[in-house]
Amino acid sequence: MYIENQKLKDEKKTEELAYKSTKSRYIDLIWKIKTLYTGGDRVLDFCFTGLKGSKETLFHHVISVKLLPNAPTEDIDQIKKEIIQLNQYKGTIIPKIPEFNFIAQSIENQHLFEEVITGNPNSRVAKLIDKLHNSDWVKAGLELDSPEICPFCQRPYGNDNIISELKSYFNKDYENALDEIKIMRDRYKRAFEQLPVIDIFSQIDFLSDLKKDYNNTCTLLKNTIESNIRKIDEKYKNPSVIIKLDSTVEYLNKINEIINSANEAIDIFNKKILSVDIEIEELKQRFWSKIRYDYNQSIIEFNNQTKDFDKKTNKINEQVKSLTSQIEEQRKIIATEQNNIINIDASISHINGMLVDMGITDFKIDKYGEDGLYRIIRGDDDTPVFKTLSEGERTIISILYFLEACQGVLNKELSPKKRIIVIDDPISSLSNLYIFNIGRILRSILYPKYKKDAVSKTGYTIEPKFEQVFILTHSLYFFYEMTEMDENKRHTSQALFRISKSETGSKIQNMHYEHIQSDYQAYWMAIRDPETSPALIANCMRNIIEYFFNFVEKKDLNNVFSTAKFQQLKYQAFLRYINRESHSLGQNIYDFKEFDYTIFHEALKMVFEESGYSEHYKKMMKLK
Repeated sequence: MYIENQKLKDEKKTEELAYKSTKSRYIDLIWKIKTLYTGGDRVLDFCFTGLKGSKETLFHHVISVKLLPNAPTEDIDQIKKEIIQLNQYKGTIIPKIPEFNFIAQSIENQHLFEEVITGNPNSRVAKLIDKLHNSDWVKAGLELDSPEICPFCQRPYGNDNIISELKSYFNKDYENALDEIKIMRDRYKRAFEQLPVIDIFSQIDFLSDLKKDYNNTCTLLKNTIESNIRKIDEKYKNPSVIIKLDSTVEYLNKINEIINSANEAIDIFNKKILSVDIEIEELKQRFWSKIRYDYNQSIIEFNNQTKDFDKKTNKINEQVKSLTSQIEEQRKIIATEQNNIINIDASISHINGMLVDMGITDFKIDKYGEDGLYRIIRGDDDTPVFKTLSEGERTIISILYFLEACQGVLNKELSPKKRIIVIDDPISSLSNLYIFNIGRILRSILYPKYKKDAVSKTGYTIEPKFEQVFILTHSLYFFYEMTEMDENKRHTSQALFRISKSETGSKIQNMHYEHIQSDYQAYWMAIRDPETSPALIANCMRNIIEYFFNFVEKKDLNNVFSTAKFQQLKYQAFLRYINRESHSLGQNIYDFKEFDYTIFHEALKMVFEESGYSEHYKKMMKLK
């Protein structure tokens, strides 16, 4: 079940990665909208307020826009143009276009143009002129009259007075008719010249659709009026000719229809100007509606893939849920069967082993009953012995028990949890013999594992066993035992603090290892005193060698220890102790028969002499 459950979780992870990649592709596609419509003239930038900083935000905004049932009738450029217009005329009302009026239009209906204008019918020459239909020719010839030569035959005048007869034909009525034609002609032309010039269709973008129709109609009107003027001129020159002027009413009506349409558009636009903020927001919505419609196919594809992903993952989740439930049932069964006995035997063996490791063999712990309890016994005696233990022995048992609990050995519920360990002066009631041993045990169980790492500033990385470990002590020797002497390791995993008390309370201050390096002298002072316990002397010797050669002089002592002098049997105990790993839980010096004060001093002296530091040894041992 565990394997199957893990396979399902791996399958779900694969689906999630695939879906994440798919979603990222669609997000990048939608992000191109920002590239297309922002920057440059920045007309549409306001539509992207709050959306330009995150691809995810823009993507979710677009897919959340409601899809229009029908395709939008306008494109983005039209929306953009309208936004520009609103911003351009913001706060400015556009005046309406006045009605287009041609004040001389009624002249086109005058009947005089359709009449044959002739002279006096009672004139002697009237019948002849009317018969020949040449009154206009005669009139034009009379204008060329001279005192001696006839304008018609180009001969001298006789005595028949023909010119007078001809002039009598063009009487007052004839002249009045010509004058009226001339007046109408001048009035018609003047009205034409006074027609208004309307160029608003070129100035305002939203009227540009009417521009072409307006210009074409104006051209037709102009051509018609100019044609009528030419016809009137012809009538004036030839009054007997019948003419009919073309009507301009159709074109005038068409122009005014266009103007009315323009004014309606202006009214609508002016209303938008009065509520420009609302209109801008509406244009923003129209912009996103258009975008949503244009990208609908991509959004449909994404939604379908999302549904497929949800369907697959929901199925996997149901399967995982079912398997997890089954696994939990199995765990409950196992927990019931192994409750209180999971690690009891292992913890008893471990604690007793550490007691023996420290040289304590006259008591041990044993399992008591079936409820995971412990008791302390001496040998095979079942009599309670806790009250007979010294304070130091009780402290040791408490520390070892606590360390087992920290590792989750004693309680199965603690093992998977994160732990912060706090130990307050664990060696306060211990003899010097056990200080070193407890320190080694604490380092082995609580301290992290170091790994060399060229990338790290300190050259190391760590694998912590606990979230944090706090160790408080008053003992300088215990402080040295628990502090990493290697500076790089120390900076990687440790921080040193000093707690001091005053009338106002306790104060915690940072402390540097260099501040207490002078206590190196304390190690030498301890080994100079023959009354110091063997374990403490041996530990101080090891610390002196480790500190001086490894961290001050950076010397490798392997060559020194391999010399013939150190191979003598009497130095073997010294070598075993000095070369032992600092963090091991190996056998400590608890057998005083193995320790010889004089031999250990000889060996320490020989280490410094063989390494070329005999003067340093003499100085520290205060020898002459």
